[in-house]
Amino acid sequence: MAFPSYMRAAEVKIVGKLIKKALGLGYVVSVYDGEDWAIVRSSDYEAITAEIAATDETQLMFRRGEDRVKVGWMLLVHGNDEDVISDHSDNEAMNSLVELEAA
Repeated sequence: MAFPSYMRAAEVKIVGKLIKKALGLGYVVSVYDGEDWAIVRSSDYEAITAEIAATDETQLMFRRGEDRVKVGWMLLVHGNDEDVISDHSDNEAMNSLVELEAA
């Protein structure tokens, strides 16, 4: 995995599963590090995960790969271990994505 070495193990597990599931559903992911969009509409797991946790908060934007329609948004707050997912769009697609991490 390409996550930064300082990222907490619980967060790596949760966010890794989340990104893999999103990519498996055909989504592309953009990563905002608080200053810039470090990754834009990518399906490259290693590139996406390398940019997560560059700052204390990471925003993820999910879009459908085939037509780039926005699926939803998620806020990760690093240092919260199992509660790394702080907020997300309240819609069926995003709720389903987050439910997978609770199981």
